[in-house]
Amino acid sequence: MIFSRPSCMKMHPSIIISIGILSFLSFSNAYAHNNDPLTVDEISRVGNLVTPQTLAAKSEGGVTVNDNQELLLIERNEEKGAPKDQRRADVYIYNYSTDELEQSLVDLNTSEIISTVTKQGVQLPLTVNELKRAKEIVFEDEDERQILEHEYNRITSRTLNDTSELNIKAFTFTADSLPNRVNEASKQCGIHRCAQLMLYTDENIVFEISPIVNLSAGVVTQRIGF
Repeated sequence: MIFSRPSCMKMHPSIIISIGILSFLSFSNAYAHNNDPLTVDEISRVGNLVTPQTLAAKSEGGVTVNDNQELLLIERNEEKGAPKDQRRADVYIYNYSTDELEQSLVDLNTSEIISTVTKQGVQLPLTVNELKRAKEIVFEDEDERQILEHEYNRITSRTLNDTSELNIKAFTFTADSLPNRVNEASKQCGIHRCAQLMLYTDENIVFEISPIVNLSAGVVTQRIGF
């Protein structure tokens, strides 16, 4: 009987590439270099470290802490001259009580807060939580809700039964973006944290009115018409 030599099993090139990519991602996540973006694990660790409750205890700056704060952003620190063997992150928390942006520098190697500084008049993009809160403020105002329901009916000839029938986009609003159109209440936007909402239907028809919401005060300050 003649036995043939078993042939070596060959992998399809796409399988080899996929394995290589997965191996690289696993390696880079565990051994991120100083110039690499933050990994998912690093962002999670920093987020747990700098919650408003722990920020004051761990920072020498003595940051005032209360429940009226929002974690806006966590990103890799790109400051030139930083130690080469040290990965650091910048963390931005907005304090609605003082209307200040708190920026903390975190050492990712030791999980320690190096420093914290505060700034006023600096407005980063809105978070998902802030968009949700701005929407709630608008629709909890009876007058505003009636106006938006009327606008929805005018556009669609339908009754607005639930806010989920509306699509909403929002961005930070500052008074200097529309200096000749803001009222007295909206002139605080920029020092206070404000949002401008753009509402549109499922048919992508945009409302001709755009509410301005002061998130610091929790009120609608005005409606901008298009």
